[in-house]
Amino acid sequence: MSERFGEKLRQVRTNRKKTLEELATAIGSSKAYVWQLENKKNAKPSAELLLKIANYLGESPDFFLDDSVSERSENQVEDAFFRKFRTLSDEDKRYIDRIVTGLDGKED
Repeated sequence: MSERFGEKLRQVRTNRKKTLEELATAIGSSKAYVWQLENKKNAKPSAELLLKIANYLGESPDFFLDDSVSERSENQVEDAFFRKFRTLSDEDKRYIDRIVTGLDGKED
């Protein structure tokens, strides 16, 4: 696990204006455990928990794991977007498609 995992987790959580308690509830954990993840050196959440954290915060799991980056790469931005997109209803997906089609000026 990334040595900077906790630092990145705290940064993303606070940037998204989420409390420890909100994150804990969303991932099915305790506030104390989320605090430990943010503050304990070499915190190691399970892969399942990492995925829940990433999904809730709209990030790519890779971003949290890669110590060499402090900013999301374009691939990580896209990965986070498509993770969210896959969870949308079909109606919402069609709505977003219409918006994107309008932005690029092309019709299918």
